[in-house]
Amino acid sequence: MKRTGQSRVVGLLGVGFDHQDGLVRITQADDYKVLMGSKESHTELQKICNRIDEAVVSSGRVLSDYTPEEFMELVAQLY
Repeated sequence: MKRTGQSRVVGLLGVGFDHQDGLVRITQADDYKVLMGSKESHTELQKICNRIDEAVVSSGRVLSDYTPEEFMELVAQLY
């Protein structure tokens, strides 16, 4: 990736703070990681990250093409 001096989105990180069952949940994909959380919140974070990832792919771009502002516009369109 060429450095242009402009901030870019390099990945997504979802963290669940409601785990109480002692399990460590980690999901790793090319552009995101989901850590911890209850089974329910971990699954929801995965769905959110997948939906964003699908929108990025369908746009014909990669995540690192997005500035933070462009990324927030994309997420706002989804949610």
